Amino acid sequence: MADLMRRVPRPITAAVMRRSHPTRAAEARARVPLPVLIALVALLAAAPAGLAITGPRKPPAHSAARTLAEIAGRAGCRLTEFDHDPISNPPVSGRVDERIYAPDGSYVGRRSPSTLATVHALLHGRVVFQYRRDVSAAEIAPLQRLVRRRPSRTLLLANRTGMRDRVAATAYLTLMTCPRVDARTMAALAAFRDRRVAFGQAF
Repeated sequence: MADLMRRVPRPITAAVMRRSHPTRAAEARARVPLPVLIALVALLAAAPAGLAITGPRKPPAHSAARTLAEIAGRAGCRLTEFDHDPISNPPVSGRVDERIYAPDGSYVGRRSPSTLATVHALLHGRVVFQYRRDVSAAEIAPLQRLVRRRPSRTLLLANRTGMRDRVAATAYLTLMTCPRVDARTMAALAAFRDRRVAFGQAF
């Protein structure tokens, strides 16, 4: 009889049922309201778009990423770069006499250095700005301001080789010629100096 009583299943009490099955209140707490779910989905969908909007912007078209040739072209100037000693006017390379040189700075109103001295300057990493002898004082003035602001490794002088263009910028094996002096020309000359100074033989 005792064995039979042990085999009879015990009745399931209310307390046991409460432990094995969640109450309606617990189920309600476990559920996420539908409006909250919709808001979360919307936020997740909008996140990539927000990142794209706040991400890194492309540099403006006028940034320093443009090449010197592009800057020269926009100013109406012509840039020529040589891979060996050329015969150009004004020259960008040639024979050097170490005893003949020209100090940096503006030679406006003074006798221009010789061609041999300017070539020597180029080989030592200088940039030489030259203007044709018939260029007006009004055109020379902005050139002189450009050089006076930073005369180191820069020369400004009247051309002595009979060049055809009104203005020229020379560095070792690099020549830029311009038909006029205006704001774009000045920007191109400044870029030429920034990118071609110390472009010589480093001696």
